[in-house]
Amino acid sequence: MTIKPLNSVLLFKSLRKHLGIFFLMLLMGLAFGSVGVGLLVWEHSPGDWGLLLFSSLFALIGFGVLVAAFVTTWSSVGYYYERALLKQYGINIDGRVLGVQQYNQPEDGEETLWLMSFEYHHQGQQYQADTMLPGEEWADKLPQQQWLPLRLLRPRPQIAEPRWRKLKNQLKLDGVWG
Repeated sequence: MTIKPLNSVLLFKSLRKHLGIFFLMLLMGLAFGSVGVGLLVWEHSPGDWGLLLFSSLFALIGFGVLVAAFVTTWSSVGYYYERALLKQYGINIDGRVLGVQQYNQPEDGEETLWLMSFEYHHQGQQYQADTMLPGEEWADKLPQQQWLPLRLLRPRPQIAEPRWRKLKNQLKLDGVWG
């Protein structure tokens, strides 16, 4: 997740965006867990299976919410920290589209998701990556071998993302985007 040396300013910016939801989930998990454990410890009588099941369910929900709070915050902060690093320290390179394929089988009004595979070269090495297209209108506008502007993180060249605005402007100039 991190690149050494750690950029604390960017890390705290991405962390600050998630602290509210983290503490909300943390308090909910603690409340559910403590009520469940409290009922198990203080109100348990040997023949009361209903109370035992109810309090165990409460405790499990609480512990599940606690785990979810930590896991989702860690994952989300890592993602947004990586995006901030890419925005601040990334370099612009060129790549090309290898192909676009449908990612899902939509049912009952779901959105169709499209996956684009692309390749690029950096310091004599060839890399391939995939990304989701931002909208369905992109699917038919990106043929194979289409030029693709990318933003690459120099210390970790396997992290690259398309520069959608630049590509859209180029497609408008070429008359492909109407």
